[in-house]
Amino acid sequence: MVKIPSGAVPPRLCVIEKLNGETEYGYNLHAEKGRGQFVGIVDANSPAERGGLITGDRIFAVNGHSIIGENHKKVVERIKANPNRCEMLVISEEGAKLYQEHNIPITLDLPNVERVSQKVSS
Repeated sequence: MVKIPSGAVPPRLCVIEKLNGETEYGYNLHAEKGRGQFVGIVDANSPAERGGLITGDRIFAVNGHSIIGENHKKVVERIKANPNRCEMLVISEEGAKLYQEHNIPITLDLPNVERVSQKVSS
C-alpha cells in the first residue's frame, strides 16, 4: 500500500462532458520536455471548467490510460476517442512535485484520487 504524505493534494479524476451541442472542451493542451502534458488556459463556463480542470494542471492519464511517455499527438488521440466525454487524471504542478519527491507515481490506483463530476452552474 502506498503511503501518501500528510498534506498531499489528491490527484483529481476530472470528467469533462460536452452538453447541448458544445463543440469544444474549452481548454488548451500543452506539452514541454521534462514536464509532460499539461492544461493551458481553461475557458470560463466551458466543459473543462465544469469538469474541474484548472490552468496549469499536469495530466497523468486520459480515459483510463496512463499518458506518461506518450507524445502529444497520441494524447490528443486519446482525448478525441470519445467526441463528447473525456476523463483526465490531473494534479497541480506543486502536487506533482510532492509526489515525485516521495517517488510516488500518480496513477488511477492511488487511494486518494478524487473524482470530480460536472459542476453545472444554475
